[in-house]
Amino acid sequence: MDSGKTLCSLLKAIQFQESAVFCALPEGLKLTVEEGKCVQASAYVPSDNFAEYHVRDDVDVMFKISIAVLAECLNIFGSLEESSLKMYYRGEGSPLLLVLQPTSVNNVMTDCEISTQTADSVLELRDEDAEEVAKLVLKAPAFLGLLADLERSCDIIELNLSPEHPNVSIVTYGMQDRSCIDMPKSSDMVQSFSCEQPITLKYQLHHIRLIMKALAISTKVVLRCSSNGLLLLQLKLEKEDQRQMFSEFYIIPLLDD
Repeated sequence: MDSGKTLCSLLKAIQFQESAVFCALPEGLKLTVEEGKCVQASAYVPSDNFAEYHVRDDVDVMFKISIAVLAECLNIFGSLEESSLKMYYRGEGSPLLLVLQPTSVNNVMTDCEISTQTADSVLELRDEDAEEVAKLVLKAPAFLGLLADLERSCDIIELNLSPEHPNVSIVTYGMQDRSCIDMPKSSDMVQSFSCEQPITLKYQLHHIRLIMKALAISTKVVLRCSSNGLLLLQLKLEKEDQRQMFSEFYIIPLLDD
């Protein structure tokens, strides 16, 4: 891989738990973390980000690993230094081996061995029977600014989506405070919007804020609302060579009182 630094940034975007479930799939790497049974976040590194990528198809490569330790190893030459990365895993119970070499210095490299553990099962939140009822594509930097401006004393965020103007209303409220932001589909922040009928969904604001680190390194975010209220946020990180990495956040809605 030509840049361990980029992978490090993607890891930090989902670093709200100590450990992640690491999966090596034929199409690329996937690291997943969960908060209770309410939020599931995954970082994806497609195989085309590697000069060479090989995964045996007769074994399931899945284990648990410390995100902080992995990020620290990837950043071992400093946050400003780009480095090439080689990654190896021999099998169940083996450590993950990283070999990093800074691009600005010849004949210097380091190898790191990171302990792995047996992975816990990952929740399957996606419901194939639930229809998509709304889709919203936003510019990530603008959406990050919007989330940063929301009142931190509020506990709940309510999304009101409708084919009628103003199309999107974001309401936050808590014990004492309440605010509302309207965002028509003609807004500069909105790249596309589709919604056939009005829908109102509520979430813990804390859960939505978990995407902010990922937003800070992304170019756009896609919000997908299912008929069961499950919110999927897909964030794209585009590198200078036009290759892409992704992060996804599934967030469970609040039930009506």
